[in-house]
Amino acid sequence: MRSTVIAVLWGLLAANQSFAGGFDKELFEAWLDMRTGGGETDVYWYSEGLIKDFPEGNTTAKMIGFDTARLLRDPNNPNKAIQLSRKIFYFFDPKTGERLDRAPIAYPHQMKTYELKGDEIVYTVESNNGSSVYTLGPMENYAAQRIDGLLWFNYSVFIQRGSGKFENSDFYVRPGEGLSEKERYQQTWVSYGVGPIMSSAVAWRYSDFESMPDVITAIVREEAPLWLEPPQDLAEIEQLRAKVGD
Repeated sequence: MRSTVIAVLWGLLAANQSFAGGFDKELFEAWLDMRTGGGETDVYWYSEGLIKDFPEGNTTAKMIGFDTARLLRDPNNPNKAIQLSRKIFYFFDPKTGERLDRAPIAYPHQMKTYELKGDEIVYTVESNNGSSVYTLGPMENYAAQRIDGLLWFNYSVFIQRGSGKFENSDFYVRPGEGLSEKERYQQTWVSYGVGPIMSSAVAWRYSDFESMPDVITAIVREEAPLWLEPPQDLAEIEQLRAKVGD
């Protein structure tokens, strides 16, 4: 059953990519602006999602969290940029909303590198989960398309961990006057992986921590102040790398 699901996901991805457009400089800049704030502001992608067991499909938890991002430009390459991020997610009872006694998913840093080569984004990510630092990539799984003013960005990640893990993200920049930030910038995400479990989530963007819902800001202020903002610079990334395993 698991191999069948993975095969179906691969098929859907292949079909999706065959109709998807590549990137040009304008779309590359639009991606950086949407995902990271483009260097003008830090951004916070607040997310709510569900975790289901597989194959039964029972909802076992609700997850609420965010990732925060800051953009660094490469002064020597206008087609290359680095996203400095952290992310944290907490678990709640899907019926009562009570917080579950489970450790959060918490990444003190992620460093994501994007480089436009031809019509592809070459993507590499370094992740620090608190106990180890590991790197995925380089990968070329990005796609972009303009749909009547709507900008759609897609990327997927295939992780060789255990029996395998699959993640897919779709980001949308909606057109129109008078839209709030969270109305204009939105994301959907789905994951199938170790457990086995299926996870899905929706996310929307804010330009400051305090604007996110209180359910997450109150917990982070009290328990995880590191996540109040993204890493400042590459020097902080180096410090965080050095702390792993201490």
